[in-house]
Amino acid sequence: MIEITKLIESLKDKRKIFHSEDDLKLSFGMEILENHSDCQVRLERPVEIQMIDGNGNPNKTRAPIDIIITENNGNLIPIELKYKTKKVELKDKNEQYKLTGHGAFDIARFSFRKDIFRIEQYLTTHKNSQTGYVLILTNDNSYFDIDTSKKENFDKFFSFHNGAVIQKEDKGWNYSKINREKYEFKDNCWWYKAKKEKHWTCRKELFYKLNLKTDYKVDWKLYSSFQETTFRYCLIEINKNNFK
Repeated sequence: MIEITKLIESLKDKRKIFHSEDDLKLSFGMEILENHSDCQVRLERPVEIQMIDGNGNPNKTRAPIDIIITENNGNLIPIELKYKTKKVELKDKNEQYKLTGHGAFDIARFSFRKDIFRIEQYLTTHKNSQTGYVLILTNDNSYFDIDTSKKENFDKFFSFHNGAVIQKEDKGWNYSKINREKYEFKDNCWWYKAKKEKHWTCRKELFYKLNLKTDYKVDWKLYSSFQETTFRYCLIEINKNNFK
């Protein structure tokens, strides 16, 4: 049986920091194989997922799952990874790391919920898949310390700070302070009057309705701490037995 938490704990003894999300993805895939040589690991494996747009219309999209593990009994374990960093330069084991500041916290919080939704949908449509995971690793305390549900930001309802509960009902973007002199509500989203353009929250992959099948409790754990930089990770386990 593959225990993802144990693999994370094992990986952090070898790598305290990563250059990029791809670096993390590859390293984690190698860690899986090192501990479970009887499994197969695929990175960026494309799958079709049924999404629902903000108007309630179904929309099948083809996009990759970051990691899919195939156990020797045929069981599939999908995993989505996120690596969000703030700008810092560090050195570990004679290797230099120069991390960029990703920012765009509102989109990142929305995308975290979207990853949970996608894993739920994957489990629903694959009978030989019982459990999946969403993992985020970051050195930016804006994610684990700041409760945006107490602010009137666009991402008010997408907070996943430590101790938060991600509720199954998607309340969507918070438009309480949208500039109504520039935007008007039309076709179930906000349009810019002059140029007839949609508000950025109404465009493409940010305009999904992400109702989940159950609630999820958020628990951030320490990954590494060195040179005045702390990395924490949040692992969401998604199990079909908990779907309501």
